[in-house]
Amino acid sequence: MTKKRISYLIVLRKVLWAVICAAPRWIILDGLAMFLSAVCYALSTVAKQQLFDAITEVVNGNLGLNMLFWVSIFVIFFQMANELLNAVCNFTWEPASRAVMGKLKKKIHAKIARIPAKAFENVEILECIKKADMGVGNCYGLYNAMATVLVFYLPYFVVIGIYMWQLEPVLLLALLLIFIPLVLNLFIREKVFSKQIDESVSVQREVDYLETELFSREKLKENRTYGTYSFFKKKYAIAQKKFCKKKWMAVKKTGIIELGLRILTLCGYAGVVYLLLFLVIDGQISIGAFAAIFSSIATFISFMSDAICNYFGNMFENMGALRNYIEFLELPEESTLNKEIYWEKEIKVNQISFSYPGTEIKALDNISFTINSGETVAIVGENGAGKSTLVRILSGILEPDEGEVLVDGANIMNFNMDSRFAFVSAVFQKFIRYQMTLRENVEISNDIEDEERMRMCLEKSEFEMGEFLFDDYDTMLSREFKGVDLSGGQWQRIALARGLYRTNHFIILDEPTAAIDPIEEGILYRKFQDLIKDKMGVIVTHRLGSARIANKIIVLDKGKVIEIGTHKELMALGGKYATLYKKQAEWYQS
Repeated sequence: MTKKRISYLIVLRKVLWAVICAAPRWIILDGLAMFLSAVCYALSTVAKQQLFDAITEVVNGNLGLNMLFWVSIFVIFFQMANELLNAVCNFTWEPASRAVMGKLKKKIHAKIARIPAKAFENVEILECIKKADMGVGNCYGLYNAMATVLVFYLPYFVVIGIYMWQLEPVLLLALLLIFIPLVLNLFIREKVFSKQIDESVSVQREVDYLETELFSREKLKENRTYGTYSFFKKKYAIAQKKFCKKKWMAVKKTGIIELGLRILTLCGYAGVVYLLLFLVIDGQISIGAFAAIFSSIATFISFMSDAICNYFGNMFENMGALRNYIEFLELPEESTLNKEIYWEKEIKVNQISFSYPGTEIKALDNISFTINSGETVAIVGENGAGKSTLVRILSGILEPDEGEVLVDGANIMNFNMDSRFAFVSAVFQKFIRYQMTLRENVEISNDIEDEERMRMCLEKSEFEMGEFLFDDYDTMLSREFKGVDLSGGQWQRIALARGLYRTNHFIILDEPTAAIDPIEEGILYRKFQDLIKDKMGVIVTHRLGSARIANKIIVLDKGKVIEIGTHKELMALGGKYATLYKKQAEWYQS
């Protein structure tokens, strides 16, 4: 995958716009509170000067207590307003960040759905997805940093800057010099942490995988049986150590540089204090102005340091992850043509070849055949022959490197996924066991809710309702959520019912009965024969006895079609199919 480096400005523009669109009301409230807080902070400095000057005048007998009282009220008002506005900003953080996170995660999921399936066989794409997911967590942080700097700190610095310039221009210039070492620190942090993210993402994926192996309920039985916890704990500790080491190297490097630059900032602070003393002794500024600036200078430098080191610093530190998020959203997508595909017509496989990323070995090599309307085809072959790959290409999940799959004369890859899968149903060997109710496990395959249809599909798949389903169709199929556990065979029947429940013109059964005994498998396949007699169907199976129900049998070997015909024709041919069939028959006879 060619990596195109996106500029800072494009990243900032796209991320900020995405955040604003995700939670506009919260963003407006937060921004308004920040701006008003900045104005109050700045005006409180001016109010303090007035207070100190008023106190001096009262002591000298030149001003009455009444005026001092009103000046004090203004100072207290600005302090109270600051506290109230800070509370508003703190309140908006949680709901706004959650709303943004939810919307941006939804964008990632939608993008994943539009990426070609072959991309998920590419390690670079998987790492890109992982880095994009990490970037989402920093998007609201970027908005918060930018909003705090532009809406809070910038107005504060502008008002204070004007105030200091009116008092003595050299004061403002001296304070601005403190910015230089802090800005240098920003660019150093961005480069170091962007490099750290790129280098550690593969280790992070390994850590995530090992956490699944250690803590997943599905892995519990095998881990305890084989005593593999210590093995995984050791690998997990090594992976975590590698990740932490890379992170520590980045933190240490930036920390040492930041220490040196902060020493320069401290020297600048000392210089400003010295300049203030000189100006008040020389009579160029009043005692009230000196007291106001001196009491606010720590706040000014703290805000400056916060804005540059913390907010801008975190923003630059996370720029690599944010750039990854934007790059991911710009990955190539599949066709967007939305048009109905007539799956009930002829399917023609025309000289297709396919290789998985990272290998030159062809999983499929120059395959051609035709599935006629209303025909059922069985695809058989030994492990690694390319059966599942062929099924994925037939259904439009994978795009062939060469050749095409034509339905009614149209290449299916020219249509978007909604069009390709609209009337296709499939039961795959590795089906999903949804931790939901029985009803949801079946009805999830179709937008239509039809209890009678669901009941019939469960019956056709030979799923037996029993007392263990204490809440009938609404029984939760997961002990983790106070439900029940099912056997592998029961889960497979539910997967079959799910496939039948979906409205379809083309149905694919990829080893759908692997967890069911051969006798029941034969019964189920005969039922399937009746169910799909007016549709096109593809059956992938290792048990060749079940292939006899097909109108046509395709034999694969090392990615190539070596035989095509009916069961009778292939047995008479005496080739690969006949050999495999006889070997399997011997197992049952002996």
